[in-house]
Amino acid sequence: MAHTNRDVVKLLRAIDLGSSVAEQDGLLENARIDTSAFTDLIDDKVDLIPGSKGSGKTALYRIIVDFMSEFMLAQKRIVVAHGVRHHGDQVFQVFRDRFGKLSEEDFVSFWCVYFVSLANEHFIKAPEFESRLAQAKEQVDRFRSACRAARIPSFEGQRTLREVLDWALDAVLVFLPKRVKISHTPSGTEAEVDLFGRALEKPKSEHTPHTPLPIYVEQIKDHLEAVLEKCDLHLWLMIDRLDEIFPRRSALETKALRGLLRVLRIFDSPRIRIKIFLRDDILDQVVEKKGFTALTHVSARRAKPLAWTEEQILCLLVRRLYAQKMIARQFEVDPEQLALVPYARAFFIRL
Repeated sequence: MAHTNRDVVKLLRAIDLGSSVAEQDGLLENARIDTSAFTDLIDDKVDLIPGSKGSGKTALYRIIVDFMSEFMLAQKRIVVAHGVRHHGDQVFQVFRDRFGKLSEEDFVSFWCVYFVSLANEHFIKAPEFESRLAQAKEQVDRFRSACRAARIPSFEGQRTLREVLDWALDAVLVFLPKRVKISHTPSGTEAEVDLFGRALEKPKSEHTPHTPLPIYVEQIKDHLEAVLEKCDLHLWLMIDRLDEIFPRRSALETKALRGLLRVLRIFDSPRIRIKIFLRDDILDQVVEKKGFTALTHVSARRAKPLAWTEEQILCLLVRRLYAQKMIARQFEVDPEQLALVPYARAFFIRL
């Protein structure tokens, strides 16, 4: 068929290859390439997904969270709970001053509270799971009691990420203060105060509400596992955009991310997985510090860094070109053949 210059220009103007920002990419669902990292993630072989900037970490995260959550539940009985998901989300930045007061140990507590809150918001309180959870009422009650014992509140209705972060930080900075012994008090007795000068009761036993949170998290995790087992479900707690949360190459970033990686071991469970998407250069910077005892555990379920071959890039580009209806009609391409590299290359050359 002969084409005029006008036809060619019209065809070229119709081409949309998507967006460089994963959140704005309308072709992500229909024009993706299932890489080995995608397959390993879907098969639950990896928990830590590293990759350079622009390698597709957020795209992979979005595919699971936005497009495959129903499939994961129906086919794999996996509940997907997620944290940061929008490019440029500034909600963590609001709390930067409060984050600055936390030690690495405090960050372990913070991330524990944060992930418990994700489980609560996206699973325990989510209306779509109400009928499934009805059969696990006893286990859910125990989970909630454990949360109350750790002073993690349960709000009515759904909470925003900002609200969750607000009370997670309160739990660490207020309910779990650093105790300092003061021997010279007016009455001559010994007392304990927190960093903000508020007097504390001495804990009556290791099971009182003043027990540091990570001890309680073990109980919370056990009760959450019991809920999942009763419902025959698994839970994925997913977090992305970590390079945008904390100041780059700062002591705060190192403390926060080391604390996060240590939580992988605390939540280690066949029923509960934490899935972390993180830039490989940031990961290397964080774990190269001496004394990081969680390195072996982190490495055991770490994916190979996301990388693309020339053939994968070709197939991705061809899929995106074929997604344009005008091009699909004009070239009469067989969509079933597009995954074959020789066919994809021939189509690209024709175009």
